[in-house]
Amino acid sequence: MAEIQKTIIGKDVIESLTLGMYEDCRFIYREYVQNAADQVDKAVADGLMNKGEEHIQIEIDPEGRSIIIEDNATGIPVADVVPILRNIAHSNKQRGINKGFRGIGRLGGLGYCSKLRFETSFKGEPQKSIMTWDAEMLKYIINDRENKEEAVEVLERVTETRTEKEREDAHYFRVVMEDVTSDELLDVKSVTDYLSMVAPVDINSRFIFRSKIRDYMKENNLSIDTYNIYINDTQIYKPYTNYIYDDNHGGKKQVDDILDVDFLMEKNENGDIIYWGWYSLSRLNGQMKPLNIARGIRLRKSNIQIGDEEICKKFFTKTEDQRYSFYYFGEIHAVSKDLIPNSRRDYFGENPACSEFERLIKQDFLNLREMCYDASKFRSSQKTIAKESELREKIDEKDKTGYTSKQEKDDLNKQFEEYQKKAGQARRQLENVTNKLQNSNSPLRGILEKLTPEKKEELNLKAQSQPKTPVVPHQEKTKFRTDNPIYSQYSKQEKKLIGKIYTAISNAITEELFRNALINKIEEELTR
Repeated sequence: MAEIQKTIIGKDVIESLTLGMYEDCRFIYREYVQNAADQVDKAVADGLMNKGEEHIQIEIDPEGRSIIIEDNATGIPVADVVPILRNIAHSNKQRGINKGFRGIGRLGGLGYCSKLRFETSFKGEPQKSIMTWDAEMLKYIINDRENKEEAVEVLERVTETRTEKEREDAHYFRVVMEDVTSDELLDVKSVTDYLSMVAPVDINSRFIFRSKIRDYMKENNLSIDTYNIYINDTQIYKPYTNYIYDDNHGGKKQVDDILDVDFLMEKNENGDIIYWGWYSLSRLNGQMKPLNIARGIRLRKSNIQIGDEEICKKFFTKTEDQRYSFYYFGEIHAVSKDLIPNSRRDYFGENPACSEFERLIKQDFLNLREMCYDASKFRSSQKTIAKESELREKIDEKDKTGYTSKQEKDDLNKQFEEYQKKAGQARRQLENVTNKLQNSNSPLRGILEKLTPEKKEELNLKAQSQPKTPVVPHQEKTKFRTDNPIYSQYSKQEKKLIGKIYTAISNAITEELFRNALINKIEEELTR
């Protein structure tokens, strides 16, 4: 009878589950917060605390290079500490119900510190358990290619467990990382930005559409998990803003408003919700810049982010449409228990539920793309019509004040003729888009008048609504600027020279405001 070979799990698997699992080192915060949230749920279910009394505290000490993550949930009984904390991928959590369930997230910190310590106390026990992981020794063993120890043997060597006295009414779980090697993990702003979008927290109260989202949830019997999470004693919230910002010499400037939010939801044949979500509505002028921390529609499960801000790009069926992902911000909450995050938590595991989810969500994203198209057509039509009106007014003004040269008049009239043609097409396009939106359920319908850029005086909207007959202004005799009485003291040759100077100025200075200011200044000097 052939000898049965023993299956060996090598030590390198430990490295794969720590440093090798994720691209962004900040994932460790998500994993520890996720575990804390699960224990808070259990503590509430067991009657240990009421919802809202939870406190998940993160202390980051850049100078001391330490991190502490603590919760006031159930803690772990002394007898269960080693079986729970030292075993790998042996969790008793339930897939589709608990936020974490694979039993590997707690190892994440090992790749970024010299010592990782778990401290925990369970209510009713007069002691706390302390398990210390020697991360430096672990790295040494893994890197020693002559060492052929198995993973279990290595874990036993690098861990030490002891107990100390504690109050019987104490219940908590604390993660301590000493001598943190990553500067990014110690960057309070970076961590706050990350967790404010990733962690299961509430929307900040300054977002004016928070109440509308809550009303929608109440009407549809929806709920999401939120927890009190603090970073260095400051509670964090999802940082949705009422405005869209652009870079401005190291600062930021407001370039658009959030005009409204709209919702989406899909159910299965049994009427069970597969997913629901909300997204922002603005003038859709372009992509939000990275300084808008919340940009992009985010995918969430149990109110914890899946992937990053680019995760939903894949739901646009055409690659060239993926740019529209950053025209919005918002959330898609996966509700179906069969939509299960993969081990990296950058998407769902492949199964029929995931395939159906993708089929449905892609239809929603086709609508998002269509709104971007319609908004673009609406704005471009308005701008073209406004440009025609602007040129018409400019010609009227020039007919009164005079041209600097015949070439200026010819160029201006030629440009006007071109825009007359474009404006005719723009009016037809504007009418088509307006009729389409007014006769549809598009969310843009309710904010149609707000799609006009804010500087309405520049667009001369009154002229847009009452288009004139497209006829190029015409005069029998061209009036030049030097025909003005202020030039009467000059000879015909001098006027001609002045006209040439004005033409040279017009050719050299493209900005009309500065060009006119210079010519006006010259005229002031000539009249003295």
